[in-house]
Amino acid sequence: MSDECASCGGTMIETRETVAYDCGLEGVMLEGVTVARCPACGEREVEVPKTLKLHEAIATALAGKPERLGPKEIRFLRKYLGLSGTDFAAKLGVDKATVSRWERVEAPTPMGGQAERLLRVLILSEKPVETYSLEAVAIKEPRPSRLRFALGRGGWHTQAA
Repeated sequence: MSDECASCGGTMIETRETVAYDCGLEGVMLEGVTVARCPACGEREVEVPKTLKLHEAIATALAGKPERLGPKEIRFLRKYLGLSGTDFAAKLGVDKATVSRWERVEAPTPMGGQAERLLRVLILSEKPVETYSLEAVAIKEPRPSRLRFALGRGGWHTQAA
């Protein structure tokens, strides 16, 4: 953070405060963050360090809450995973329009129980993606399994098919 106000050039004064965090969710408060204010013009700068870790903490808290996920929470979690609406739909095995209805604030369609459990597991078990291919998450058509097992020392072992 700069000691000089970007608006008027005055000297900024730093304090520690509790501030609302704008991440698309309501009610997210950050305690003890550095806030710099310019007494001359009222300009305010908020320093939010380690935002990736903060978003991870928010996502983990949402995944662990006992209540159903709301539209804004679903959207936050999808974005946290780094997925577009289309790719999120493919990963959960639903239509893109379904994702749109889940995330709609006005008259939302609640996320189904299985999809919501899968989303919560994804949040708790996967790291957010930075780059991805749809092929990596697509569900492929079933094909006959070709599994071979050999009895050896210590029991059964898989063999290359």
